[in-house]
Amino acid sequence: MSPSPRPRILIVDDEPMNVELLQAYLTAEYDIIPAYCGSEALRLVVEERPDLVLLDVMMPGLDGYKVCEQIKKSSETHFIPVVLVTALSSREDRLKGVECHADDFLTKPVDRLELRMRVTSLLRIKSLHDKVIYERDQAQNYLDIAGVMMLALDRDQRVTLVNRRAMDILGCEESDIMELSWFDTFVPQSSGHEARQHHLKAMDLESGAELYYEGPLITENGEERIVSWCSKPILDKDGNSLGVLSSGEDITLRKEAEKQLKQYAHNLKYSNDLKDLFIDIMAHDLMNPAGIAKGFAGMLLQAEDNSDKVRKLRIIDDNISRLINMIESTAHFARLEDTDNLEFRVLDLGPIIRDAADSFATLLAERNITMDIRINDHYPARVNPLAEGVFTNYISNAIKYGPANSSIVIEVGDIGTEWKVNVRDFGDGISTTDKELVFDRFKRLTQKRKSVKGTGLGLAIAKRVVDLHGGRVGVEDGPAGVGSIFWATFKKA
Repeated sequence: MSPSPRPRILIVDDEPMNVELLQAYLTAEYDIIPAYCGSEALRLVVEERPDLVLLDVMMPGLDGYKVCEQIKKSSETHFIPVVLVTALSSREDRLKGVECHADDFLTKPVDRLELRMRVTSLLRIKSLHDKVIYERDQAQNYLDIAGVMMLALDRDQRVTLVNRRAMDILGCEESDIMELSWFDTFVPQSSGHEARQHHLKAMDLESGAELYYEGPLITENGEERIVSWCSKPILDKDGNSLGVLSSGEDITLRKEAEKQLKQYAHNLKYSNDLKDLFIDIMAHDLMNPAGIAKGFAGMLLQAEDNSDKVRKLRIIDDNISRLINMIESTAHFARLEDTDNLEFRVLDLGPIIRDAADSFATLLAERNITMDIRINDHYPARVNPLAEGVFTNYISNAIKYGPANSSIVIEVGDIGTEWKVNVRDFGDGISTTDKELVFDRFKRLTQKRKSVKGTGLGLAIAKRVVDLHGGRVGVEDGPAGVGSIFWATFKKA
């Protein structure tokens, strides 16, 4: 097997057409190794050592779960990223994939952009890991006696040899260490029994064998350090054990980093649990009293004749409506943030856009804004019903920020493999700075009309929905610098 300058990807599927499709997606940038069953995949993983495996789940014989489990069990192939490619999408199926230590999942039919993004990300991680392993191996190759602790103990566990590195870590001179009982002097009492067992096992090893152990030691000033030991027996000419020779590496900082990483993972899980709880509270516990308050405010408005009280009740009702909208938008955005995949159907964008526009008939009439929908054809696309929310947000913004007695123009353009939907208003336009921020969460356009209020989440929700569709969003100035054009792309069916 000769080394390849390009990453090598093993594609495994019992359907040759599926292998051919994924190969067509990736062959321009990667070397592809095809396999058509689980046993062949396991053989090629060992022989070819690919940089990544795209593994179908549903295969006769060895299925993808079993193949993944075998790859991850081997110390030689454990760090090869495995992506399960499956038409299954239930929670149980994903949990089963997690249990066999899959690195990621792709749902059939595979989206080309998503495939490339996942492959690029995992190969970057694999490259960094390989670099770390290479540098570690190089360091070990050039490591001499001065780079690690060297320690020799006789059969009675007394120190018979110690090097400068060990003395520096312990904070002692050679005369302070020699002939002392190592485990009684430099090992914490709580770890003494385990350390002695390691010593006894090392003495019984055959020539050339090694034994590894991690444990604490106590320095002269009482500090506890964690050391990784590699031990070998010291044998006389007849093969009898005279003691143990050990090389030790201080891994205290690494252990502390691992501890902090585990704590970080724990805190991250706790934060995610809090976020889920907060979403539930917003979606249920906050919406219920807000809805009740709005209902009673409406009843009071209908029954009230006093103009001053009516004005104040309308202020209350408007603010409750704004609160409900804020709760719904925030909960919706949080749910979308936790969503990785959507189910798509072939739908015509035209009726979806018209339905979104029709929902604003009353508001358009109030502000005397005309809706110019320039849709004269069919626009079949792979979309989820959530796509209507993109157009709703765009039209809502055009009404809010466009002047009264103006118009809103909606067009659909053909740009090759995608449809591009443009929503144009005739407002004050958007500054260059705002263009860069407008789709960020909790950002809102800086406009002259200070009466416009909102959470700033509408366009962030729209962008997230389009991202999940594999499309793009953007905003640009209208012709002659008048107004703004918000656009989004959707893949053709």
